Amino acid sequence: MLTALEIKKQEFSKSMRGYDTAEVRGFLDTVAADVEKLSASVQAQSSEIERLKAESEAYRRLEGNMKDALINSQETLKDARESARKEAELTKREAEFEADKIIQSARKQEGDILRELSSLAERRDRLVVKLKTILRSELELIDLLEKEEKKSNESTFTTKQSD
Repeated sequence: MLTALEIKKQEFSKSMRGYDTAEVRGFLDTVAADVEKLSASVQAQSSEIERLKAESEAYRRLEGNMKDALINSQETLKDARESARKEAELTKREAEFEADKIIQSARKQEGDILRELSSLAERRDRLVVKLKTILRSELELIDLLEKEEKKSNESTFTTKQSD
């Protein structure tokens, strides 16, 4: 491809009945200017193409990174869900174990309380029997004392009457 400078420096041999030199030189200057503009435009477009290629590559890398990040976040989410499920299961098992311990403790306390109630009921029954026995014995003693007092009073009354 000819450059604008080569076109400007092009020399033609002179002949008699040839083309007008000034006209050819003007045309060559115009062509050189157009080639220079086209060359600059091609250079600018080549630079723009390279910039766009670099930008496109950057976007491709970014897209790849985003895909990797999405895959990683999905795996992380999956792992987090699995971890949360396992932790919930462990917490549930611990709660069930604690509930069993509490129930066993409550049943033991219930048994202890029932035994204590039974023991207290037996003590109460023995005490009632003992008190009844004491009261009967005291009532019998009172009856006996009353009878003796009556006899004593009758005997005193009879003795006084005899006197």
